[in-house]
Amino acid sequence: MAWTDESKEQAVEMYQDAEPTPETSMEIVKDIAEELGESPNGVRMILTKAGVYVRKTPAAKSSGGGSTGGGRVSVADAQEKLTSILSDAGQEADAAIISKLTGKAAVYFATVIESLNK
Repeated sequence: MAWTDESKEQAVEMYQDAEPTPETSMEIVKDIAEELGESPNGVRMILTKAGVYVRKTPAAKSSGGGSTGGGRVSVADAQEKLTSILSDAGQEADAAIISKLTGKAAVYFATVIESLNK
């Protein structure tokens, strides 16, 4: 079924009426999706665009052991950090090249360059 303005409004209203919390949000989305005959991802997208979706709070990271890379990284933040570290090292940052790097690649190179400058 294609989303109409009415079905979007209905999904938002049903979600808000259920008084979502970070712990119950995913289950509420699943129930709304079943009731409207839509996918949970579709419902979540509508709720996010409407600015009402309550995200599940991320689990606390364990402090044991070092990380080997892992989670998502904001590409823009990582590229900005790399540019800053290159400048601090007295090098000219080539924005055309840096803009092509993934977030993880930018973080990797920033970490390597930073350790070389210590």
